[in-house]
Amino acid sequence: MSSISELQHKVKQANKLRITNNVKDNKEEQLNMSSYSGIVEYFPEELVITLKAGTTIDEVNKILSKNNQALAFFTGDSKKTIGSLYATSGAEFSDSVLGVQIINGKGELLNFGGQVMKNVAGYDVSRLLVGSMGRLAIITQISLKILPEKVAVQFHKKPSIKNKESSLREQVEIKLKKVFDPYGVFI
Repeated sequence: MSSISELQHKVKQANKLRITNNVKDNKEEQLNMSSYSGIVEYFPEELVITLKAGTTIDEVNKILSKNNQALAFFTGDSKKTIGSLYATSGAEFSDSVLGVQIINGKGELLNFGGQVMKNVAGYDVSRLLVGSMGRLAIITQISLKILPEKVAVQFHKKPSIKNKESSLREQVEIKLKKVFDPYGVFI
């Protein structure tokens, strides 16, 4: 899938859909996001980058290093994509998220946040969806704040693993599922 309209069509036609980045996954119920990659916008002077979800960390690091900049969070495996990192990370990642573009369970394209840091009233959906494991929506684009390499180094340590299982988290996920995926498409 290499375009938004193709992704939307796949969601609208699917009964169940599992998001993956594994090229070998070609089953009907799996949506391979690895081909939806690239830099959408990059403003080195503003310390902001917008990426398609299938873009590898390695690709991002190569672009940023040309301007002595780096991502402001632990990335681990540089072969991972920014979308998979978004789907599996926690607070240390969400602190860098400025905005996100998603396709919900109805196949609608939605944008949350933006490319500037500002105060917001209400829920910050772009950060709320971090760690959702692809069960609520397809993440298509992510806008991130970046830092100069010398400053970003302090954030590249592996975060401590915290217990992610709690009854409150489960209740929140159930309510978010009803909002973002009312038809239960994403598994």
